Amino acid sequence: MKKILFATTALVATAGVAAADVSISGRAGFGVIQTQAGAAAKVTNLINNFDLYFTGTTETDGGVSLSATVEMEGMGGAVSAFSHGNAILGNNNYAKSAAVAPTAVFSAKAGALSFTFGNTDGAFDRSMTEVHRIAGIGYENWAMDSFIDNNDGGNIARLEYAAGGITASLSYAGLDDSTGVGIKYSGDLGGANVTIGAAFESQTGSDYWGISGRAAFGAFSVGAGYADGDAAGPFNGTWNISAGYSANGVMVAAMYGDSDTAGTEMWNLMGTYDLGGGATAFAQYGERQNGTNSIASMGVSFSF
Repeated sequence: MKKILFATTALVATAGVAAADVSISGRAGFGVIQTQAGAAAKVTNLINNFDLYFTGTTETDGGVSLSATVEMEGMGGAVSAFSHGNAILGNNNYAKSAAVAPTAVFSAKAGALSFTFGNTDGAFDRSMTEVHRIAGIGYENWAMDSFIDNNDGGNIARLEYAAGGITASLSYAGLDDSTGVGIKYSGDLGGANVTIGAAFESQTGSDYWGISGRAAFGAFSVGAGYADGDAAGPFNGTWNISAGYSANGVMVAAMYGDSDTAGTEMWNLMGTYDLGGGATAFAQYGERQNGTNSIASMGVSFSF
């Protein structure tokens, strides 16, 4: 992460002039992906993605920390495997990405209380704990290994209180009139590092809820999640489980997921190797619908 200090005047800086701390960060990835849908021939494509973030922070005299982040995501120039829409049921569309407009996130924090608005997570997504996945690059096998609440990016307001390992969240998204509430705990229990989350969300035409957890015992870790709701909601008896091992810069994991909706059974095998300097080599393979669809990908990702 690069940090640049901008004074509030373009003239000579003097004592007493306020300054804002501006940081630049990002992530990128490139590789190859092979997909097969039913009896169709396998399709192989090169993939790449680039995300860039500009964050400015300041603090009021009363101790309130303020920040704003401009996000420029999905700027890959070739085939991008980012999943959109209903992440549980998956997305097998790997067409060339359209131009992605910049989004913004604003936040204010005072002690244990914080408020965030913009292209951020709702309370459901914030509180649910993901099972094992290769995160941050987007080349996921249908992304069934993550729970998301809605597609109201850029229009979510979230109020949060965090203390003693417990985080309680309340959110509202205007586009689909969605109100969410969730709670998460992270800490050490019985020699294991544990994260447990539960959430409920009500939006126009549907209600849904979920519970999830993840625990690490040294190099070994396990995760599980379940979400359900009424017929109009995004979740229909959806569940997933995973297990992984991480040591000496190597991570290997497997996940399995299904739901009450036909054609959603799937599994993933994945692995990463730490190259140092924020770079990681990754590879994964997964199948869905009893092997009628498959995805394999490998490449390198890095952050800065």
